[in-house]
Amino acid sequence: MAILGIAIQSNTGIPLYLQTWSEKLTGFTEGNPILISGFLSAVSSFANNFKQKISYIRLFPSEHDDPFGVNAVYSFIGAYMILCFVDPYQFREMVNFKLDWIYSKVLSRYEDMIRVGKVPQLSDEELQFIQDILQDTVCWNKVDKKKNKLRIACNEIIKAEFPGEVYGINITSFDNSMLFSYGVDREEVEIYLNNMARGHGLEDGEMLHNYVTLPGLEPRLLVMKNPGIRTKISDILRDVKADQGGLPFYYYLITDVNCAIEPIVESLTSKFNAILGE
Repeated sequence: MAILGIAIQSNTGIPLYLQTWSEKLTGFTEGNPILISGFLSAVSSFANNFKQKISYIRLFPSEHDDPFGVNAVYSFIGAYMILCFVDPYQFREMVNFKLDWIYSKVLSRYEDMIRVGKVPQLSDEELQFIQDILQDTVCWNKVDKKKNKLRIACNEIIKAEFPGEVYGINITSFDNSMLFSYGVDREEVEIYLNNMARGHGLEDGEMLHNYVTLPGLEPRLLVMKNPGIRTKISDILRDVKADQGGLPFYYYLITDVNCAIEPIVESLTSKFNAILGE
């Protein structure tokens, strides 16, 4: 999943924008925006009174068991307090980069209005820009256009080259939002990602692997790879150097715990890089 939802308000509690894209947050959107903003401001004030700051809150549903829940990432930028709802496996640092990008391109122009208590009306283009950044629209479109070729490559790896060794293959964006999944049910993939114990990305060419043993699931080896393929976006995040060539993708493999991962990763990287680099 990509980012699940966002709430933007002034530091004084004036609500500006609330949007969700996941059933996990259905109850949140049913609430009164003024009351929600008041609650978020109260939580922030509570922390400030003890000279502390809040970086994120983890929420768990009350109606069913969910060991991971939803992370709510707090960000204080200029005159705004932004709460961004994400899956726990997403990289919070890079989520904050997205929020900084949204501030610099949209929210900063309304700073004076917000400071005097006025509520600006965001244009349709601005709202679409916010959604596109949060949902990785550019990255997703690039992968989606290649999905048939990617599926053929996955099928070759899983069935022809390494039968019985590879179960799932996935691609995520620079903040670890899911862009492509093959072989393993997406919900199961998210369980593995939540147990990867990795809070940030990898450098170009770097690889990480972790053994995941979970109740009700077979033990698996989860492999994460930065293949050096990037998405070029004309308006690069200001904290990501332009000379890096854009924003990275990450490849994931779910494999048998006894397999030799190097040849599998080499085959995957070669095939996927050729497709996404076209």
